[in-house]
Amino acid sequence: MYRSETSLKLPIRFLIRRCLILLILAAAFFFASWALNQPAARCAGDETEWADSGDADIPVFEEDWSMDDDFSMGEDASNFTWRTELAFENLFNTRREEDFDDAYKKNEISARFEFTYGTSRTFLKSITDVYVMPTFINGDIGDDYVYSEDTDLKRNLRVTGRESEINFRELYFNYPLGNGHIRAGNQIYAWGTADFVNATAYINPRDLRELLFIDEDHLKLGVPSVSGMVFFDRFTLELVWVPVHVAAAIPPTGNFWSVREVDNDYPVFFDESKPVAATAEHFGYSARISSSYKGMDFSFSGYHGPDTEPLFRPVSTVLVPNEPVGVRVRPYYDVVNYVGFDFSTTRGDFVFQAEGAYSPNKSGYVDPDGDNPIDIDFPLPVERSDYFAYSIGFNYFIPMHQLLPGHAGDSLFTMEWFQAEFLDRDLNEPVLSHVLTTRYQDEFFDKRIHVSLTGIFELRDGGVIFWPQLAYDFQNGFKLELDYAAIDGEGKGDFDEDATFYYYRKNDFIMVTLRYAYP
Repeated sequence: MYRSETSLKLPIRFLIRRCLILLILAAAFFFASWALNQPAARCAGDETEWADSGDADIPVFEEDWSMDDDFSMGEDASNFTWRTELAFENLFNTRREEDFDDAYKKNEISARFEFTYGTSRTFLKSITDVYVMPTFINGDIGDDYVYSEDTDLKRNLRVTGRESEINFRELYFNYPLGNGHIRAGNQIYAWGTADFVNATAYINPRDLRELLFIDEDHLKLGVPSVSGMVFFDRFTLELVWVPVHVAAAIPPTGNFWSVREVDNDYPVFFDESKPVAATAEHFGYSARISSSYKGMDFSFSGYHGPDTEPLFRPVSTVLVPNEPVGVRVRPYYDVVNYVGFDFSTTRGDFVFQAEGAYSPNKSGYVDPDGDNPIDIDFPLPVERSDYFAYSIGFNYFIPMHQLLPGHAGDSLFTMEWFQAEFLDRDLNEPVLSHVLTTRYQDEFFDKRIHVSLTGIFELRDGGVIFWPQLAYDFQNGFKLELDYAAIDGEGKGDFDEDATFYYYRKNDFIMVTLRYAYP
């Protein structure tokens, strides 16, 4: 029923794997040799420029920089800075032939509290998100939208329940060590250059409870970790240790954003997304070395530890009276190795960027021979395979002021291609792959009106998301946002051939959000 490797396929896969590893090692060796032989570049007018490589805390060194200046430990007075943002978000399903109460899917009050206490080098930073479903407004709201089935405390201090959640997204202490720093606590790592899907974002799991419609700064979950960063003259080295695995957040069974059925109306039941055991063999280790040369930013990175991307593995059938046979799906995590790179450069009004990752041992489940759950042997077997993923795209800063005299806003067009593949074709394909994303953003009327138009095209199986957004900034802290999303995809009656977006074709929505930020 399942595949058996031939004597020919094994040598081919072996050679492919070894060639890729040799190419990566050769690139890393070339990069290290180049970096160690380049002259130092601290002068503002030097042709070789220093870039922050994606970390906002990297200092810009001046020619007269020394440890006796403002960066010296103990010189700065401690200070406390803070910021808060409140939001009232309402989501209405547009495709159901139901009354208003049934179409009113999400009614959420959220708050973000940010604060930093300490000096410029020694400080405590916290970003905490609080979410509440005010069911006292309407008791029916919440039937199709809950944060979690049960109240639970996650390893990253995320406290979640049916109608409320507290997420200590970032909570870490920063301490200077020589020409660098060390951090301990909940952290988020902004690795990669892509705008939509980062192939080299190995460390932080994602919040998948709203498909792709969670705010970008809420998408990643913090992980308890210890990290160190050292700034050299020509490159930056970052090391990360994650002592415990944190699982991705997925929508509970029956939620508005959960997949409810596959193939020919077979119901789907999702088990809770649980992390792997907290043992030494499940420690996560990661490293990244980055630099800049003549306007080109680039880095090489690697990771060993539990995968932060769950494999949705079918494990059994579910018998429900008077219903078709269902399928139980369990998020599965295994230890994996990754190596990757990212690159970006600016050329005129364009910013080009690319990143990619390769794994010799990523887990996938073997495609079953049949479609009827009764005829399939569960759980589906899991095997390891060579795997790669990459994103490539650009940002075009449109000189709109030349086309529309008096236009004072920022105009940006973004396009990005993402692809992920197992080299073993007998494994089920990655859930998200062959995706082309485009986005046009603009501002009008003294930057009060913000317009965004996003198109997400799943070209492998024929899925599409059309997502326009309109916002009005009152410029006094308040902002009103209006979103609409139309989701569709081709369904061929076979889970392997159906577009991922096909299972969300009934989830078209209108979302109205009122935000207030201070200061």
